[in-house]
Amino acid sequence: MNLKQQLAAVTDIIEELKGEDIVTLKVLDQSADIEAIVIATGRSTQHTRGIANNVKIEAKRLGMKVVGIEGTETGHWILVDLAEVVVHVMSAKTREFYKLEKLWTGADEAEDSAPIKDNNA
Repeated sequence: MNLKQQLAAVTDIIEELKGEDIVTLKVLDQSADIEAIVIATGRSTQHTRGIANNVKIEAKRLGMKVVGIEGTETGHWILVDLAEVVVHVMSAKTREFYKLEKLWTGADEAEDSAPIKDNNA
């Protein structure tokens, strides 16, 4: 699978499970290890765990490499490492506190992927 297909698969899974505020960023210029990051918000720790687990299961089913998953113990911030793509599923409070998107300032929003969603619009 190419990067575009991987991002589409991951964002589709997250959207299907009602993940919120999905953002995809290309970070190849800032990182030698990964090509893109997907960030999403879950409504509760159970929701973040469910999203992350389903991303892992579906990625394996599609033949994507699953390097690991971290953070399931607390469920506030779960990282799913898919080698070229790293998925961060966070609670709203955790996402607001760490402002992960700002750490990657200068990263381009991935083409043809889920746009930044404004739930207040």
